[in-house]
Amino acid sequence: MFRWLGLAVVVVAIVLAACGRQVTGLNAPNAGSIQAGHMLIRFRVAGPLDFTNVQYLMVFNTSGNQVEPYPQANLTGFLNYNFALVVGGTQYTSQPLLFQYYLAPGTTSGIQLFRITIPPQLINYVADSGGNPTGGGEFTINFDRSLLYGVNPSGSPTPVPASPTPTPTAAASATPTAGATLNPNVQPTTAAQQVWAINFITTAPNGVPIDSMGIGGPTDTTFSYTVPTTQSVDNVITKAVGTGTVTNLSAQLQGFEVINAP
Repeated sequence: MFRWLGLAVVVVAIVLAACGRQVTGLNAPNAGSIQAGHMLIRFRVAGPLDFTNVQYLMVFNTSGNQVEPYPQANLTGFLNYNFALVVGGTQYTSQPLLFQYYLAPGTTSGIQLFRITIPPQLINYVADSGGNPTGGGEFTINFDRSLLYGVNPSGSPTPVPASPTPTPTAAASATPTAGATLNPNVQPTTAAQQVWAINFITTAPNGVPIDSMGIGGPTDTTFSYTVPTTQSVDNVITKAVGTGTVTNLSAQLQGFEVINAP
């Protein structure tokens, strides 16, 4: 059973402040360093990476409404959650796992979570890429954006045999299927769906949020970041200083880099 947060939430006052600093922008030369149709993410934290005690989440809203997915997903009904790449957590390796948040047509049971089997030729993962300019931890994921077209929302996902390894705890309160195969025919169909909102979140192994890119950390509702996937992009975003204290430096977000090749 996946869990996000089972305790009462402390109300946090939102302070008006910058959420980050963009160092490079659109049409940067590094966008040509990855294959067309791919996105590269560098995820940076203040301390050494800890894949046992911390989960590192990249959450995507690919619906086209360009609204940020925020950490307290269990309280919002996973509003604006479409996909998550999850790295780390107790009892499994640091290999990235891909999940789709899915509301089955005609049901009222709420969001369901499906693990999507990642074809190895569509992703490249470096567990410790060592590129954090401040000396903290960094991992890198380069993936084909077709991974985030997901399973067919008009029908049931195709099940795959359950893995013999333990299923990790991820950012959801739903029991996932054993797996779902990627459906290459499901793609964004409108111009609006080509702009993705992305958030970066760290959690404990049980899914409780520890930090995020926004000023509110685990309860933030201020951060906003979008990527126009039809454009060449190289964005380096650093988290604003003085935006909360995280005692576990391995879970303290410092920033990220996103490179997109149309």
